[in-house]
Amino acid sequence: MSKLGKMDYDPFAREFLKAYLEDGFANMPKREIDLLVLRLLVEHTEGWSWDDPPSAFELARTLRAKRGRLRSMLDELSFRNAADEERAKARLHHLLKNGEKDIEGNRVRVQIEDGYLREYAKSLVQADFGIVDTSFDRSIVTLSGDKFLLLVAEVMGDEAKKEFEKELKKHRKELGAAKDKEGLLKTFLREFVKSAGKEAGKKSIKLGAAALTGGLSEIPDLIDSLLRKGDGNVDQGVDV
Repeated sequence: MSKLGKMDYDPFAREFLKAYLEDGFANMPKREIDLLVLRLLVEHTEGWSWDDPPSAFELARTLRAKRGRLRSMLDELSFRNAADEERAKARLHHLLKNGEKDIEGNRVRVQIEDGYLREYAKSLVQADFGIVDTSFDRSIVTLSGDKFLLLVAEVMGDEAKKEFEKELKKHRKELGAAKDKEGLLKTFLREFVKSAGKEAGKKSIKLGAAALTGGLSEIPDLIDSLLRKGDGNVDQGVDV
């Protein structure tokens, strides 16, 4: 068995006994005991936390249990311990910036093992842009360039938002005043990025990456490029 990291045993024991005895001795179902132990392991093992939890594989190797079983238990715990919206956005921003991503053409695959965070990300995209593909692996979310940019726009920091808004105000005419009620950024995403083609999808990914990593100097040129039509820079004939 792989060794656990350094653990703080005193709070682990106190919290376990408090929860286990709450409804009387021997009344807690076995699955609830397993979930309690798993939660306390994540909370009290050095290097682990719910903000940056261990992967299901890491836990499976350490605890000598099936990855699928642990993945299911982690998902259940993530919903029970669901963060408030601002904290969820901050965690999602951190994951999109630093987590594992696979970029292929105008599509991005993002590994989101945390069940609640994965469903929260999907809900943000689905509210405006429809279906999100998780058919390859339920922990892997596949996004077209426009959907990736929308997700980034929902979680990006204040500095990046200000840079977006400042640049989009220069293009108010192209975006159309009639659409301004929902905000220039949403209008830009819905009317220009979503309806564009493959090249625009690639540029959307670059734009999202710039917003995540602090490459703010790239934002004006990328927005300008996405808004130009009929100049050969955007393939209008292919839906992404």
